[in-house]
Amino acid sequence: MTVLTVVGCATDSSDRAAAPDSAVPGPAEAGWRTDEPGRGRPAASQVTPEGPVALVLPDGTRMPVVPVDTQPNGALELPSDIGTAGWWSGGARLGDPYGALVLAAHVDSVSQGVGPFARLLTMRPGQRFRLSSRTLSAEFAVDTTRFVHRDSLPRDPDAFAREGPLRLVLITCGGPYDANAGGYRDNVIVVATRSS
Repeated sequence: MTVLTVVGCATDSSDRAAAPDSAVPGPAEAGWRTDEPGRGRPAASQVTPEGPVALVLPDGTRMPVVPVDTQPNGALELPSDIGTAGWWSGGARLGDPYGALVLAAHVDSVSQGVGPFARLLTMRPGQRFRLSSRTLSAEFAVDTTRFVHRDSLPRDPDAFAREGPLRLVLITCGGPYDANAGGYRDNVIVVATRSS
């Protein structure tokens, strides 16, 4: 949640003199530099959103997180290392008040075996993830786990929407594997909301 601090303004000394004792302090009294017109310091309560750098799964497994983007065909690119999650840089960041903060990773690999995101296949409501950025950290509790056909993932209302409260959306492959059809039929979507 972002907290806004309102600071009153006075245009000249006569306005300040007329203000009651309970008036909000001016810029100099609040510790702002007055030699730089229009510039101030952020309020102590202001949170600067940051991209995540680490995810801890409910079983304690720690995964590094790297930013990823979409490919020209619209597909989300994923890190080749199955032990690393990709954060969709077009979505929400840690510290944002709203939107989908999307992390995705491969469920497995022929050369690397089964990855940590295979655990998403059996997530239950209430299980907790800890997500960290350079200076922020938050815990998220699982609300839902569901399978969707991979062709419908881009239209899924939870997956990539920038509206609604901040939520952690974890995505990997799942369902039947069909090499002739290009891989797994489904995607697993785990949606988790910020826990107190």
